[in-house]
Amino acid sequence: MKKIIYSLIAIIASMGLANAQDVVIMNNGDEIRAKVLEITSDEVKYRLYEEPDGVIYSVWKSDILMIHYESGRSEVFTHKVMPRPYYSGREPLYDIRPGMKYRELKHLYNHKDYISVSGDLDPAWSGVASFFIPGLGECINEEWGRGLGKFFGSAALVSAAAVFTQVGFYGEEGGPLIIAAACYAGALGLNIWSIVDAIRIAKVKNMYEQDLRQVYSFNLDLYPSVNCIQMGNTMQPTVGFTLALQF
Repeated sequence: MKKIIYSLIAIIASMGLANAQDVVIMNNGDEIRAKVLEITSDEVKYRLYEEPDGVIYSVWKSDILMIHYESGRSEVFTHKVMPRPYYSGREPLYDIRPGMKYRELKHLYNHKDYISVSGDLDPAWSGVASFFIPGLGECINEEWGRGLGKFFGSAALVSAAAVFTQVGFYGEEGGPLIIAAACYAGALGLNIWSIVDAIRIAKVKNMYEQDLRQVYSFNLDLYPSVNCIQMGNTMQPTVGFTLALQF
């Protein structure tokens, strides 16, 4: 806000000082005393006022706030608010709503299309969590049913394996140990599945969150606005603000 106020003060002051020269006022508040030669669709070409036969400079119109001409006329450059580039470069899905679960999202998103952007939860951390505690990665991604199912399933298999191992060592031989080995293998397989599933869920959820930020967000920009009106024989500056709201 201070920067905008300082820019407006500089604009008003320059209107009173510029009598026999053009003044190019930049968006950052800098002033260039110049002789404007040409204005194209993208650029403004000028010579420095102190060097009327010197080098021709050019500046992007998007960097200019306004030009106060030698004649007293002022031209304010209003810049179109361009749509923000999409976060990951992937075309967003608009047929979504807040609060959707993975069982719906997995039919809309392919985890292989995921591109990491700022603000995403790193899918690797979900995998690490499920490596140490099966199902924890899913719970971190708010898929409690899937996470708790894998956790209790893994715990049941490990417990059963321990029981059959005890029976095999202290009772019957052969059968119980085979069952125990099968239970341990099942627990290992469930743990691996939990790791892979947690990473996939995290990627799909991140893509979903990216699209939500794109579809349900908006930009709010405030620009200083300066115009001149004829008051008798003098030009009177009028100062205000332009509010640009982009959904």
